[in-house]
Amino acid sequence: MVKVSTKYKVTINLVAWTIGVILFIPLLALVMASIRPFAEIVNGWWNLHNAHFTLVNYKQVWDAGFWRYILNSLLIATFATILPILIAGMAAYGFTSFSFPVKTLLFLTLVAIQVVPQQAVIVPLLKLFRDLHMYNQYYGIILVHSTFALPWTIFFLRNFFKAIPKDYEEAARIDGLSDVGIYFRVILPIALPAIISVAVVQFIFVWQDLFFALTLLRPDKWPVSAGVTTFISRYNPNWGQLTAAGTLSIIVPILVYILLQKYYMKGVTGGIKG
Repeated sequence: MVKVSTKYKVTINLVAWTIGVILFIPLLALVMASIRPFAEIVNGWWNLHNAHFTLVNYKQVWDAGFWRYILNSLLIATFATILPILIAGMAAYGFTSFSFPVKTLLFLTLVAIQVVPQQAVIVPLLKLFRDLHMYNQYYGIILVHSTFALPWTIFFLRNFFKAIPKDYEEAARIDGLSDVGIYFRVILPIALPAIISVAVVQFIFVWQDLFFALTLLRPDKWPVSAGVTTFISRYNPNWGQLTAAGTLSIIVPILVYILLQKYYMKGVTGGIKG
């Protein structure tokens, strides 16, 4: 076993703490500005001389209907996370456990699709939405997010499923389980950390999406990412309300990550034990 010097450990810890502090400063600025009166914010959030702290900005944002944007985001992000994982899990299992024509070509196509930017398809997508009367519909944007999620979720889960020893499947077949039974009763429990990892990433990605929200939805169905923009004024920005809305918009993703952190880390590091 290679021994790590104390100097190396100290250096790594110092670099990690430095990066952590740098990343924490914008979050601290956001929260501090959200609980200060506007007259104090313009003098700098770091200026604590005669500072006054208040929750009036949060009350104004909540009374303005920001809670509707949070509910919209919860609805969209939840279904746009569950749907692609259900499909991607079965597809990934198919790629790892079955042989069929053009299997390699199909998988390479999925990999190539991941590099297609959203902006490249928005014009035909918008026309399709209008023709199918899917514009400003929850299920429309859920399908869009699910479709864009499928290539990378299949790719991620397929690589995780390949790491699962085939002995599990062979033992299950000897016990009389069908392919469907093997997937739901053997593969899914083992792959739970990977599935949760995918779910966390997809949920946060959908939660913070602004491009599709502004393009495919009207303000009445906007998620929080677009709802925050309603507090931006060109000539008289209210920084207190804007930062309060921004703070409220990040609470749910942070809670999701904290609650699922243990499973998420197992998934991204390949949590399979022989």
